[in-house]
Amino acid sequence: MNRLFHRQQGAGVLPISLILLGGAALMLLFTQRNLLTDLRITQNGYSHRLAYAAADSGLAVALDRLNDPLLRNQILVDRKANGAYDTILQPEQKVSLGDQLDATVKLKGVALGGSDIRLQLQSTGCLADCQQGRATITQMLAMRGGLHRIPYSLLNARGDISVSGPVALNNQTAAVRGMLLHAGKAISYDEAVQRTTIPGQHPDSAEVMHDKRYAQLSADRFFESWFGTDKAYIKKVATNINCNGDCSGAVAGAGSRVIWLEGNARLSSGALGTNTAPVVIIASGGLQISGSARISGVVYSMAPVTELRLIAGRLDGALIAENNLLVQDGGVYTYNPIALQAAQTKLGTFVPVPGTWSDGE
Repeated sequence: MNRLFHRQQGAGVLPISLILLGGAALMLLFTQRNLLTDLRITQNGYSHRLAYAAADSGLAVALDRLNDPLLRNQILVDRKANGAYDTILQPEQKVSLGDQLDATVKLKGVALGGSDIRLQLQSTGCLADCQQGRATITQMLAMRGGLHRIPYSLLNARGDISVSGPVALNNQTAAVRGMLLHAGKAISYDEAVQRTTIPGQHPDSAEVMHDKRYAQLSADRFFESWFGTDKAYIKKVATNINCNGDCSGAVAGAGSRVIWLEGNARLSSGALGTNTAPVVIIASGGLQISGSARISGVVYSMAPVTELRLIAGRLDGALIAENNLLVQDGGVYTYNPIALQAAQTKLGTFVPVPGTWSDGE
């Protein structure tokens, strides 16, 4: 009887054990499935982050290329020869970032051909040809740090302007009414000064003196009105040259750039800039421009008295004196709108426009 009872009891345990084992197997299968799903989600998230990082790196590389003077000329061009970038030569750039990781950056001109150059960059980062991961970000860029506002007069000073001797002043640009002299205080010149303005206008009408807007500005605010930002920023982005004495060779060697001169500088010889590749020279100390120097672009001087003695030289563009300006002993000074426009749009630095970054198409 007992044996029969134990057999029946053993037979009842087996199905229960099988049910329990089956339940455990189902739980294990469910757990494994969740693990696989989590792993897949983790892998997808990792792939997306890689693609996102690639897109971000693509923007950084494109910005570096635009701010490289040599590479920029391969990307942007001034086909109309008016001094401003008007055409994008490379609207799409490929950036390789390593094994199976790359970015494609598309450039679109939002404002070209004028003074406020703006570009929209769209960067798409891809992992394994976008099969495993893809992300797109956009950013607007604007050019800053070059000449912000073009002078409408040939010679400009916050203080006095004095011109004497066989000096030739020329401005035949109708768009700025042929303006020759603009001063915050007095203007004086003698009969030896040759003044040429637009046809039909008397040279006396091509000058503005005692301009309260100039005279009442502080030196720093005067600077900011021309460059759009403070001196510290411009010095940071400019090519800095420390020089006491003749700096002609150093400036010529720097090429077409915004150049910040430290020290009591003198420019006396050589061709500094061209009409299509001008210079912007900012002198923070004393400045004398003399001899046979030939300058194309813009000169900004912080000297107490800026001295121009171009016996056999010339300036094509414009000059701005933060204080007083003395011009004598010859020289030819010509307002050049092409050089000025190029100084404004070609010598700046592309910077991201705040608030324009976007994550998406």
